[in-house]
Amino acid sequence: MLLIDGSSFLWRAFYGAPAVTRRSDGHPVGAISGFCWMMWTLLHETSAVPPASHRAVIFDAGRRNWRHDILASYKANRNEPPDDIKRQFKPVRAACAALPIPSVELAGYEADDLIATYTRKAVASGAGVTIATGDKDLAQLVDDRTGVCLYDASKGRTMREAEVLERFGVPPAGVLDLLALAGDTTDNIPGVPGIGAKCAAELVSRHGSLEDIIAAGTARKDKQAAKVADHAASARISRSLATLDTAVPVPLALAHLGAQEPDMAAFGAFLEEWDLGGLVERLSASAA
Repeated sequence: MLLIDGSSFLWRAFYGAPAVTRRSDGHPVGAISGFCWMMWTLLHETSAVPPASHRAVIFDAGRRNWRHDILASYKANRNEPPDDIKRQFKPVRAACAALPIPSVELAGYEADDLIATYTRKAVASGAGVTIATGDKDLAQLVDDRTGVCLYDASKGRTMREAEVLERFGVPPAGVLDLLALAGDTTDNIPGVPGIGAKCAAELVSRHGSLEDIIAAGTARKDKQAAKVADHAASARISRSLATLDTAVPVPLALAHLGAQEPDMAAFGAFLEEWDLGGLVERLSASAA
């Protein structure tokens, strides 16, 4: 199964593409163009991603989700998305339909939660899973035994357990506890004051789980662990925020995510509609 973090791809396309517009009405199309090219490259030209019998693009449905019930300030440091990218949300979903590849989103949940749920379901059915994303939180899902890996399209790099250990200093099973300690400024997850990613990795390596670290700190056996014990409430909240929900009531069952052959006529018509005819020849040549 191939699960694509559509929101991650969209934002990368928005910031990486020139601010071009459709000639007929001035509608912004830079992110649409970048997204389409990135998707086509991933689906049809990336040898590092194995052929998939099932695949889906997963999007965030909105800004508010169940994590705000735990911490009202979750992601409060983020600005409202620029109007130019908001105007491209709907066309990007239409691009997925034209490719065709199912797109999935659900109010009240983040894309990461849907990805985690589909990963669990796919593994339970005996399938391996490649998750195309640049989101570090999803590293906690990596599992060599069940064939779950990440593929970072921006770096052309596959992350399995060895690569997770190399990047974070802990194996996938320790990523969640690391995030609980170090926090995440991107999502406004507080973590523990004075504990950075390197120190967090060392603590997880020495003691194991967050609760083990808190216990060691309570006994004052470790100076850094004592900091964690002093801010145990913040660490536990941070861990809850970083935890992925693997039981989301996903709107599409696995059976509805079967891979389909590219529909060049439909995709070409979509590109023409959005004044992206220049991509048609490039994509047609790559499909030949």
